[in-house]
Amino acid sequence: GTNRGRTFLIVAVVAAFVLLTSLRGIARFYTDYLWYDSLDQGGVWRGVLGAKAALAGLFIVVFFVLAWLNLQIADRIAPPYRLSGPEDELLERYHDLVAERTGWVRGIVAGVLALIAGSGVSSERNSWLLFTHTRDFGIDDPQFGTDVGFYVFRLPFLSFLTGWLFAAFLIVLIVTTVAHYLNGGIR
Repeated sequence: GTNRGRTFLIVAVVAAFVLLTSLRGIARFYTDYLWYDSLDQGGVWRGVLGAKAALAGLFIVVFFVLAWLNLQIADRIAPPYRLSGPEDELLERYHDLVAERTGWVRGIVAGVLALIAGSGVSSERNSWLLFTHTRDFGIDDPQFGTDVGFYVFRLPFLSFLTGWLFAAFLIVLIVTTVAHYLNGGIR
């Protein structure tokens, strides 16, 4: 009755939302292609698309490996038995549910976090393209003696990279701490 109707309504709303956001993205993608193609700059469009895909893919892989390795270490160094405590019932349910699927859980957690952490990186394509196509200006900064081209071409991406790495390490630290707690390594 009513539960089935609510479930159908929720599924329909979610499906409509996904369809509309997907159509908007496809329309933007195709419009950009048409615009670049009308200017005979299809190569530029492919270069921008390639830079977006390469950045997202690289950062997704880096985050996945970082998270997966830390979760693997947390599972390997878990104590063979856990001391009893007030939260034992909840932890026992977790271990009963996940016992034979720890590899899958580790992969899914690392994958979802990697997609979240890496998918937004494609917006940094401009600083990446500047970083990879750096030029010297022939003018040195009077204070540090570095060519001014470094500040224009390389520094924006390096600043982004350090911020992203800090956030990635912080997220992995939190997730690994939770994994150690669930495995009984932290009381």
